[in-house]
Amino acid sequence: MKIRVVLHSVLQERLPPETNGKADLELPEGCTVQEVIHRLGLPQHVACAINGQIERSLYKILQDGDEVRFFRPGAGG
Repeated sequence: MKIRVVLHSVLQERLPPETNGKADLELPEGCTVQEVIHRLGLPQHVACAINGQIERSLYKILQDGDEVRFFRPGAGG
C-alpha cells in the first residue's frame, strides 16, 4: 500500500530538504502509525493526524491512500 507522509516543523529534517517534508511511502498491508514513526526515525512523542483527524493510538492500522501528518505536540499556555 502507499501512504502520503507530511512532516511539520523541525520533523521535516528527517527527510531530504528538496521534499519539503513530504514523501510517499510504500508499506506492507497492516502497517501501523508506530511502524511509520520507527521507519522515519521520529521521536516517540509526536502528534499525528490521519486524513485530517487527530489520531492518538500508535497502533492505528493505516490504509492505502492515507495522508499521515506528524508534528510536535503543542505546548499549552
